[in-house]
This record gives sequence, structure tokens and C-alpha cells, in this order.
Amino acid sequence: MEDRTPMGSGHRVRILQKAEQLVHMIRSTDTFARFQQAEDKLNRHPDAQALVFVAKAKRNKYSKTSLRYGYDHPASVQAKREYDEVLRQISEIPLVEEYKVYQEELNDLLQGITRTIINTLSPDVKAEIFEESSGGGCGGGCGGGCKSH
Repeated sequence: MEDRTPMGSGHRVRILQKAEQLVHMIRSTDTFARFQQAEDKLNRHPDAQALVFVAKAKRNKYSKTSLRYGYDHPASVQAKREYDEVLRQISEIPLVEEYKVYQEELNDLLQGITRTIINTLSPDVKAEIFEESSGGGCGGGCGGGCKSH
């Protein structure tokens, strides 16, 4: 008996198997290896991890203060200054910049794959919807890859 659903379970399984093969191919690239090495270094960097922890606390304080009093309130402005200062300190760690570069390379690869799939399926679908979610954002300035957030 033939499966008459739009995507039979056999097709779904084959597509998911191909997706796993694609993941394996991505993981075997130099781009992924550089990103993973930078992420590992950053995750083992005690100063970076401590600052990320502080940044999360400052971000939470700023969010709570802004919601309670508004963004223009002096307490909110001060909380934002403190948060920005921690982000500045994080950005001065050389490993953070290295991590961001390699994360951007990996994101470019993934976005290229996504655009290829979308454009092949339907030229009317815009790939920009995926570009908005690129990068990460722990609020710690590391691009979202630190394991501590």
C-alpha cells in the first residue's frame, strides 16, 4: 500500500538522515574546528567567565530597574552604565574577539546552507528571516557561545 501523505515516513527518515550527514560534514570543516577551539578557550578563561557571570547579573538588574521605573529613570541609566562597562571589559579580552570572528565564519556557512535550501525550494521565500537570528546573545559580549549562560 502506497503512503499518500504529503511526506511519507520513508521520505522524512531519508531527509533526516541526509540532515545528519550534513551536520557531520559541517562538524568536519576547518570553520567548525576553529570555532570550537575558540569556544573551548573562552569557556576555560576564568576572567571571561567571571565577567560573563557579572554581565548576566548586571543585565538582569538593568532589565528589572527599567521595567519598574522606565528607561530614563536615573536608576535605570546607572544600571545600564554598569552593564555597558562589564561588556566593555569583556570585549577587551583578546579571546572574545577571536571567538566572535570564528562564530561569524560559522554563521556565514550556516546561513549559506539555509539560503541554498530556501532558494531551491521557493525563490519567493526570503532568507533574511533567518539572518535576523544569527549570532547569539548572552549579554556577555561573547556572541552567545559561552557555556556559562
